[in-house]
Amino acid sequence: MTDLPADLTADQLMTQPAEADVAICGAGPIGAATATFLARPGLRVVLIDHDPADDPAHVATYRYSGGSIRWTWPDPVKREMTTQTEQFIRGAAGAELDMIENTYHLLHTGEHIPALNVSATGLVGLLRDQAQEAGATLVDALVTGVRPDGSGHVVETSRGAIRARRVLGAMGAANASVFPQTSAEAEKRQLFVLDLPVPPEREQLPHTIVPIGDGFGYVFVKLIDGQLRVVVGQEDIVEDEDTSGPVDHWKEILDSGLATTLPWLSDARVDDILWGVDTAQKTLVIDEPSPGVLVANCGSAIRSAAWLGRTLAERLAA
Repeated sequence: MTDLPADLTADQLMTQPAEADVAICGAGPIGAATATFLARPGLRVVLIDHDPADDPAHVATYRYSGGSIRWTWPDPVKREMTTQTEQFIRGAAGAELDMIENTYHLLHTGEHIPALNVSATGLVGLLRDQAQEAGATLVDALVTGVRPDGSGHVVETSRGAIRARRVLGAMGAANASVFPQTSAEAEKRQLFVLDLPVPPEREQLPHTIVPIGDGFGYVFVKLIDGQLRVVVGQEDIVEDEDTSGPVDHWKEILDSGLATTLPWLSDARVDDILWGVDTAQKTLVIDEPSPGVLVANCGSAIRSAAWLGRTLAERLAA
């Protein structure tokens, strides 16, 4: 057995099984949702994840996501992906998801589209709890490799090996370190948490989409640490490939046209930057480097978590 990660102690660890029917590497939105829909009596599902609170490389991107979910899309696949997640969330009575009912306001079309905003960490926590209640075993360990072994596979971890018939790689940007065959592309994403107040008249601010050049900015209100905050993101306005840490290009976003369209943002300052490394594609990308091993990636996975879980569970159980 390899050494334990420095921040793990023996009394924090669950017993690691030596064998499983399905081993899921990663317990973020994709892995946790798949375990939730896959676990059932008689099927040994092991969910392997080491998610330190400091996450220095910011690969647990769901922690830094906006948590916005809309389910009205022209694309029928995207519509199905998000609708299933919306229905799953509404059915989770009593869950602590910091849910806000709001709308998307598309300035360029004049549309107001129903939407929800939820705590991504809350949703992933709910999925993990449901997976364990259904019989899955959660193991706190680093996945270091996967290799074939007879009719199955061996998942090497920081706590030893687990032999499994089938394996799912669902570690987001970290998939590439264990499964270099993945075809998914990674990209950095940032959200700017502003110092603006949220008085009662701003609490119902819609998730506002502002077209700017070949990209767009988006502005919304989100519950963060129990407080309503104004949050701004962007796509294809500023290119930022620095995955070593956050970069404050707030002024550049404002000057690109956002401040002209939404002048109330002009004097805002940045209190915090939520950043992470995510999959560029926002639809499911599956690679099968060897029979019985699936590597799944999907950007903005929170909004499609339930559909992703059901889809992958069906494929792994087939």
